[in-house]
Amino acid sequence: MILKFIDTPLDGKSWEKLINSCYRTKFQDEHFTEIPAVHGGDAGIEGFTRSGRVYQCYCPERSYTDDELHDHLRDKMTKDIGKLISPKYADRLKGLGVPVIKEWHFVIPEYKDSRIISHAENKRKEVIALKNSDPSNYEYIGDDFIIVIKQAEDFKVEISRIIRTTLTDMQLNIAIHHTTTDPDWSQCDSEKVENIKRKVKAVRGDDDESDEDYKELVNMYINSYINGLEILKVLRVSYAEVYEDIFTLEQSYKKEVAFKTRMNTNRSINAQLFNEILDDFQKKLEQFKYLNIASIMELKLDLISGWLADCSMQFRSR
Repeated sequence: MILKFIDTPLDGKSWEKLINSCYRTKFQDEHFTEIPAVHGGDAGIEGFTRSGRVYQCYCPERSYTDDELHDHLRDKMTKDIGKLISPKYADRLKGLGVPVIKEWHFVIPEYKDSRIISHAENKRKEVIALKNSDPSNYEYIGDDFIIVIKQAEDFKVEISRIIRTTLTDMQLNIAIHHTTTDPDWSQCDSEKVENIKRKVKAVRGDDDESDEDYKELVNMYINSYINGLEILKVLRVSYAEVYEDIFTLEQSYKKEVAFKTRMNTNRSINAQLFNEILDDFQKKLEQFKYLNIASIMELKLDLISGWLADCSMQFRSR
């Protein structure tokens, strides 16, 4: 799912850079060491840890069918395991001080079927068989050597943290979850619906419920209210630090909204006040540089819809 949130297209270079940061974050206590390819090549791996983990990245160049993706992943793994067991790369690994390799990680954005897992197991058996046939030349391979396939989802905590702390120019896009279908009113209790209707009337200064613009606005805010609940749930469960940023801002600004709207005694400026709140809240959300503009617009609408649905935003109706 984390891939759906990344707004920046991934290629081989950006994927490797991102994963290097993930390993640096996740395995710092194992003294992670990156291997730059500038001088002498990268020894067939991107980096290693002192506990015997090494990894190799791969990002497909474009969207492939399931069969095409499998073929590319299989060929890349075959090629890189070939490097791992070649005398040339063995010398390079030893020269860099890479410890006995227990885990070889194949780090890819995603895989779509089990064939690559079977291929990994076959390659593991080949490596073990080779080591058993010639132990002295393959002493740098552990007796319990395994191949592990890692996907972006395995690093969702690290990826969201790296993007959140702007260690990369990538941004999150949470607006992709917005639906354009008619709202499912059953997901919004009647009290919330009535609150939204009442406040939209107050802002518009019009009680005509047959007006098409009124009905469209009510539908839009109900839809956004439901979407907001869904997005916040996803963030709370899977991206806690991002959720905490947004939740903290939303809670503090909600108090300000309650104060501003309750202090207003002139119903003729309801619309002006509402638009000022919209603009001001958008500026507050823009402080989160890791959110793209679509996310900011989405959150603005979704969270303000929540304020319309509950009692934090009140407008004088008479």
